[in-house]
Amino acid sequence: MSTGVPPKTFVSDLRPGRVATFEATVEKLEPIREVEQRAGGRKKVRNAVLKDGTGEISFVLWGDEVELVAEGEKVRIVDGWVKDYKGRPQVSLGRTGRLEKG
Repeated sequence: MSTGVPPKTFVSDLRPGRVATFEATVEKLEPIREVEQRAGGRKKVRNAVLKDGTGEISFVLWGDEVELVAEGEKVRIVDGWVKDYKGRPQVSLGRTGRLEKG
């Protein structure tokens, strides 16, 4: 009997080239830095590590997102974009994703 709830996704399930919704804890936050954009100007960026009971994944916050989380917070990434970065999966909010706390 289906309840209409999609199966739970874990960090270990995340694969590049897919959109994913999952819950994790902010394990580590790196300092905010600025990068040059191809179109000109600079944009804030911050790397983090998200972790659940199955593993961890790198998480990138851009622009106004850099202040959204703190170490130790539980977050839910909704429709996050998973890509391959230097041979490892990395998640960002992309154009359509959002971050929920809880």
